[in-house]
Amino acid sequence: MHWLFWIFILGFLILLGGLWNVQIVSFEKYERFREVQSYRTIRVPAIRGKILDRNGRLLADNRPNYGIVLYLEELRPLFQRSFKRERAKRSYSKAQLNELALRCRYTVVSNIWFEVTALVDQPMRLDRQKFERHYEDNLYAPLPIIRNLTRGQVARFVEKGARIPGVDLELQSLRHYPGGSLAAHLIGYLRKADPKEAEEEFKFSYHQPDYRGRTGIELIYDNVLRGEPGGKSVLINNLMYRQAEHIWLPEVPGDNLYLTLDRRIQEVAESALRGVRPKVMGSVVVMDVRNGDVLAMASAPTYDPNEFIGRLSQERWAELNHQTLRPLLNRASYGIYAPGSIFKIIVAMALLEDGGLDPRKPFKSLGYIRVKGRLIKDTAGRGSFDFYRALAKSSNPYFIHHGLEVGIEPLIKWGNQFFLGQATGLLPYQELRGMFPTMEDVRKGWHPGETANLCIGQGAVAVTPLQMAVMVSAVANRGTVYKPRIAARVEPQGLLTDRTGRVYPRGVVRGHLAASPEVFEAVHEAMRRSEMEGTGGLARISGFGIGGKTGTAETNKRIDNRKIKDTWFASFAPVEDPRYAVVVLVVDGISGRTSCAPVAQEIYEFLRDLDFSAEVSQRERPLARIVQSSESIN
Repeated sequence: MHWLFWIFILGFLILLGGLWNVQIVSFEKYERFREVQSYRTIRVPAIRGKILDRNGRLLADNRPNYGIVLYLEELRPLFQRSFKRERAKRSYSKAQLNELALRCRYTVVSNIWFEVTALVDQPMRLDRQKFERHYEDNLYAPLPIIRNLTRGQVARFVEKGARIPGVDLELQSLRHYPGGSLAAHLIGYLRKADPKEAEEEFKFSYHQPDYRGRTGIELIYDNVLRGEPGGKSVLINNLMYRQAEHIWLPEVPGDNLYLTLDRRIQEVAESALRGVRPKVMGSVVVMDVRNGDVLAMASAPTYDPNEFIGRLSQERWAELNHQTLRPLLNRASYGIYAPGSIFKIIVAMALLEDGGLDPRKPFKSLGYIRVKGRLIKDTAGRGSFDFYRALAKSSNPYFIHHGLEVGIEPLIKWGNQFFLGQATGLLPYQELRGMFPTMEDVRKGWHPGETANLCIGQGAVAVTPLQMAVMVSAVANRGTVYKPRIAARVEPQGLLTDRTGRVYPRGVVRGHLAASPEVFEAVHEAMRRSEMEGTGGLARISGFGIGGKTGTAETNKRIDNRKIKDTWFASFAPVEDPRYAVVVLVVDGISGRTSCAPVAQEIYEFLRDLDFSAEVSQRERPLARIVQSSESIN
């Protein structure tokens, strides 16, 4: 038994000796280790929600991106050591000491920078101005060394780079637009967020790069798509190894947003618009006349929103802000133009409903008209015009003559029923309200020449293609002015979430047109004749009746010191049972007939085939169920 006692005593002495060695002998060493350990509290942005079309086709997605970053705060001991070493060599003035501290910081970081980039076979030198700017303004953010690492580069860094002080491998979710420039103006783009502007409950020592919506859907629905950021703490020891990582605030992914847009129709619309000519400037809006859903919205020229994830060169930024082409401008909602003769649709409603115009009563045109000594020419030529022929051929004298008879008040009343001069509300921050006269303007002083101009869509009226799509949709559906809709529904991105989806209201009514069924019938018939025998003939396709109206507006805008025209085609189809409104604008076009109607024709051909395919599919479903049922019986 004595030997057990002495074994116990010996073990106790060994334990006591070890404790004494740790707490007394090695105290200073472990205290130094404790001092050089550091915690990083890092703000982790949430994965952004996807943007999809009405059928679930991707418009905006995310992709993983590996990069190497440098945490400058962890290099302070190296900065101080380098500074003390250099300062000991000679005496310095106060100003020289500040410069020395700057130089020492740059030297330390530059050496690490070159070591890391050489390690992944992409050697680069650190730009001093870039480093100093980051140190002064973004010290709380890791300094990115290299992005878009390949698998091989990641492997080399993990194998050999872990002990380089202050550096770490970072996985970031980056926005990706698989269609490139497809629907770019509508979807918008992201820009890097400024951590200084973040109003958050928790304070972080570092912020991983985060992005916010800058334009379009990305901006308007940023709160839906962005999600909620998370937070993690990382403990780094004196050898620069991670000792522990703790996620104390999980990030919540953003919700997926489904649009009313149909990617297939959008692709056809953009292709048709590009086909007008190289560097065409214009817009196309396709809308469902039954509920106001936007099915396509194209603007040209366009850009690729993927470019904005990285850093744009000054040359590229200058191209995107070209004074004439203006690729960043969404011409569908943020460009205002004289409507020209497509405004005669509204004038027609006023003449028939308020002016009591007999649509069959002939009017003899001389091919021009004089208003207060001013000669207004007419491309429709001389001859006899009733209402149907006048709208189909776009006779200026007919509409000016009858417009002067009915007066300015009914014209303003009908423009107000279509909410001209007001934004549609579809794209806040990126929509202009256009221009339309009020009765107050009339009371201040109004003359017949201004009424004559208004009758042919010139002068005191300016509109967006989106407003004209709303207008022609209301005429097509016989009186309901819908608020256009682009967001269809929201669905949670993650399965393990208590968040629920929601649907945005469909078919929100903004107003009703005070017109009789006979008036709508007359306007529909006249627009149908425009395709059959009038200016809209180049839009004609077989088996799909189109009601259209061309427009060609003179402007004071100049390109290469010559005046240009805004050309239009506003239409709906099929006439017998309207479902689609298509509005085409070409800036600096030849005419609505030549420049715009063929664009609409290409879109309508696709819509016709799309409807045919859907009808065949629906007819085949019951047959498929019958066949399946008979097979199960056998």
